[in-house]
Amino acid sequence: MDDTALDSLVRDDVGGRALASVLAHAERGDGTVTYDAVSDAVDAETWGRLLRTGVLVPADDVFVVDDPPAVRDALADAGIEVGAATTQPAPTTDESAWRPVDKLAGAGAITLVAGYQVPAIKAAIVGPMDLVLGPLAGVLPFPLLVVVLATAVALVSTGFRRRFLDEDGMDAQREQMQRIREKLSTAKQRGDDAAVERLTERQQELMRDQLGTMKNNLRPIVWSMLITVPVFLWLSWFVMNPAGAIVTAAPVIPIADRIIWSARLVGPMQVWMVWYFVSSLASNLFVKRTARRLFDQNTAQTPA
Repeated sequence: MDDTALDSLVRDDVGGRALASVLAHAERGDGTVTYDAVSDAVDAETWGRLLRTGVLVPADDVFVVDDPPAVRDALADAGIEVGAATTQPAPTTDESAWRPVDKLAGAGAITLVAGYQVPAIKAAIVGPMDLVLGPLAGVLPFPLLVVVLATAVALVSTGFRRRFLDEDGMDAQREQMQRIREKLSTAKQRGDDAAVERLTERQQELMRDQLGTMKNNLRPIVWSMLITVPVFLWLSWFVMNPAGAIVTAAPVIPIADRIIWSARLVGPMQVWMVWYFVSSLASNLFVKRTARRLFDQNTAQTPA
């Protein structure tokens, strides 16, 4: 690259600003640039000038800035600021997203979970739950009752997830991380140490963002537990203590042989638990797919 040509380029207002845009784009990514990527800020004639002066050097199907430090110094001498500050801000997904009411829900969920071991807490939960679910158990067969409860829990959980999580933002974050990995691999193959350093720093920033996202993912789980845990506790009481319920749970299910609902399969896992988990898995899959189709369809039909 000729220093005289560079000096002439940066002293021209159009050429200098175009060069600043090209350098900023290269430094935000893997050190490469294409005309399509900067066509909004650089016209075709100025792009050709950048190539003729040797500021841009071909590298396979992309271009790299020849001697970026010299270009940056020349731009600074000409009073042109490189627009590197246009980098997209990182999403705020740290634990500050937890409001006081979320923390209160978390404390409530922990208290409910303690009901598995503390009889007094379990009794306090089962009593009110039986007032609501007992009549339903008198109408529905036990297998169908489990399916209905699992579906209701899936509906509530999906609602909390859509309320608290930005799934589009999470998908964009994953895509951005994948692009950074690809650019980092390309920069390593090209031997561009400066680009590798920039991309490594950006990758670390995205990893911190993803850690914040993981913390935020606990919010819908905590709120869902306020429904899931009481339902599960009531079912465990209903099966193990049928005499105390309004309607006795179905004593057997036809699987090759007559197996009692409270029979243990593996360790503490009982037959009714397996049926509940299978029903819950199927319900969650169905509800999520249905909700995604409904919301996506409504979004597509919403006028701009």
